[in-house]
Amino acid sequence: MCILSPFLNKERALRFSQIPVNKREVFLLRKLSVLLTGVFLVVLVLSMVMSAQEVVIYTYDSFGQTLMEMMEQHMQKEYGAKVRFVLFEDTGAMYTRLVLEKNNPRADLVIGLDEVFVIDAKKDDLFQPYRPKDADKIRKELVFDEEFYMTPYDFGYITFNYDSKTLPNPPRTFADLAGEGLGRKIVIPNPMTSSPGQAFLLATIAYFGEDGYLEFWKELKKNILVMPSSWSIAYGIYTNGEAPIVLSYGTSPVYHLISESTERYQALVLDDVAWAQIEGAGIVKGSKNPELAKAALDYLLSIPMQEALPESQFMYPVRVDAKLPESFKIAAQASEILNPRLDLGDVHDKLDSWLRDWENVMR
Repeated sequence: MCILSPFLNKERALRFSQIPVNKREVFLLRKLSVLLTGVFLVVLVLSMVMSAQEVVIYTYDSFGQTLMEMMEQHMQKEYGAKVRFVLFEDTGAMYTRLVLEKNNPRADLVIGLDEVFVIDAKKDDLFQPYRPKDADKIRKELVFDEEFYMTPYDFGYITFNYDSKTLPNPPRTFADLAGEGLGRKIVIPNPMTSSPGQAFLLATIAYFGEDGYLEFWKELKKNILVMPSSWSIAYGIYTNGEAPIVLSYGTSPVYHLISESTERYQALVLDDVAWAQIEGAGIVKGSKNPELAKAALDYLLSIPMQEALPESQFMYPVRVDAKLPESFKIAAQASEILNPRLDLGDVHDKLDSWLRDWENVMR
């Protein structure tokens, strides 16, 4: 009672002292007080720990600055946590780092590995499965791992682009592309050294089958001007006006529309089908902050992030309900994504032999 008396007037203190209190009530009140104090301390400690936590995200160095800032602001506001991005020149180097750090992981979340990496990632036991809360909003044909060791978050069509100024009547089918009239007018990055080139090789295998894709390449060969080692070299040849058709991305025309205010460069979707480069994210097994990693992955699939992706990454969102910006009116659209036609395990196991057979044909 003496603790309360400084805060009560004499009359209230007198009335309070006259209330009968049995020993059981005193015991319960004391127990409740201790319990509430303990809960308060736990909440306080968790709050302090969370505010000091940092989620480490590995990604490639072209991951959009806008997206990084959005992630940082979200994690700070919602969880009081900092985000540290570690950027890599390419995904191969990023994957190698994950393998080297397997027994002492430094990263919590990895963003930007292509779908084929999931096979090795499972074998190397690098990720822990996690189905994001908005997983049911992802386009079904883009889900390459039903166990969600890796989750798709964006994709891009690998398609041909053409210069409408110099080629007003472009080919519309695979047969047209390999047919007459396009002799030495096509530039394709080499599938042996280029990711888009390799994706187109896979597209031809998916479309023509293992028994038919080499015949297509034999016919196409006469129409190819050059097959440089990288996409950037190939695209430079195209924009310099040395060839009217180049293998590129379905969103390349969007870049020209935004930066140059021109619709001269157009996407070319053959037979209304295309291979999709699907990028995924995964939570590192042994992550020091797995709950924050899950929260960051959830946010990557949120509407704000998905709708910021197109003009930040020049990629398509994976959510069926994400809206595309007006600039994507010029981007490629395909009725069918070819990826599901090939088993991902076969792609992983047979790619080297497919490439060798292709190389023999193209010599």
